[in-house]
Amino acid sequence: FEDMRDGVVVTDAQGHIQSVNRAFSEITGYSAEEATGNGLKLLQSGRHGKAFYEQMWASIGGTGHWEGEIWNRRKNGEVFPEWLTIRAIRDDDGPVTHYVGVFTDVSRIKDSEAQADWLFRHDPLTQLPNRAQLQRQLEQVLVRARRHEISPALLVIALDGFKTVNDSLGHPA
Repeated sequence: FEDMRDGVVVTDAQGHIQSVNRAFSEITGYSAEEATGNGLKLLQSGRHGKAFYEQMWASIGGTGHWEGEIWNRRKNGEVFPEWLTIRAIRDDDGPVTHYVGVFTDVSRIKDSEAQADWLFRHDPLTQLPNRAQLQRQLEQVLVRARRHEISPALLVIALDGFKTVNDSLGHPA
């Protein structure tokens, strides 16, 4: 429990935190003492509406578990994405006695995806949109122009001697 790299939180049937592991504290910034006894609203980011939580708890009530991406808030106020799995724990008679949540901070994955998406659409040297992005934008303009029965215009500017500047002064210049 303590040596898991994923955050773990155990609540009672009413959602009050009973225990957390070390990874929970490292990820959220809340110590075990600060988290214990509080409800799970302690972590809510405000990014999800009431319907999201109703659907999540309906799934847990119906199947005994839920898994998905959720945005929570650290103690310092930073909102972060996590991949969360929640399981209902039942006693022998059937009623829920506890819930166990296991989560992984996926901030780095999200940042890497955003960086890859940005690089897909931009030239890393100039930071300008690349040819593929220009093509997509032109297609959108043409669709809108046809819909509104207007004629778009495109201005192309050629820089004479740009290769010479690049070759003699280098990319930074």
